[in-house]
Amino acid sequence: MPHQRRPRGFTFIELLMVFALIGLIAGFAVTRFSYWGYRMDANIRLMQNAIIGAQQTAITKNVAVQVMFDANEHRLRILQDYNNNGVMDVTDTVRYRPLADGAQFQAPPSTIDGVASVYMTGPGVISAGNPLQLSIRIAPNGSLSGDAVIYVGSPRRRDEDFRAMSIVGATTRTGFWSFGGGAWRRRDN
Repeated sequence: MPHQRRPRGFTFIELLMVFALIGLIAGFAVTRFSYWGYRMDANIRLMQNAIIGAQQTAITKNVAVQVMFDANEHRLRILQDYNNNGVMDVTDTVRYRPLADGAQFQAPPSTIDGVASVYMTGPGVISAGNPLQLSIRIAPNGSLSGDAVIYVGSPRRRDEDFRAMSIVGATTRTGFWSFGGGAWRRRDN
């Protein structure tokens, strides 16, 4: 009976080389993965929650609430405007909500509503003179004077990091948008 050879398995060196190649490929894949998109998504959710809270405050306290999107400080200023003059007075209550993870109010490459590219667009946007401190005003019945869209981006200023929040003036319903491939895509449908 002739001597049969046993099938040969992989050597330790061959296995090590395979694992090293897998590690290299995984390393390249992880470095190409960006967390900035998730960070910008979280900031849109933060702004949506702030708008919902401001609307609830306006309705329950029967007071106008002004929400300023401050591009200087990259934060929201939520003002309960008891004397309804649009200015922060000693009788008014104010809270601040900073954007997280380096997010900034930024003008996108193009806007959802097709107007000039600024960090806030729409008929519901209120300007008090400073173009970096634009606001919306929520009436005591919970509505806005018009629609608005607010844009945020990362400090990297890459197109794929841009996110937008749209607000329907009559209902204060918010929408969530992301930019990619040269176009805006609605994300909350």
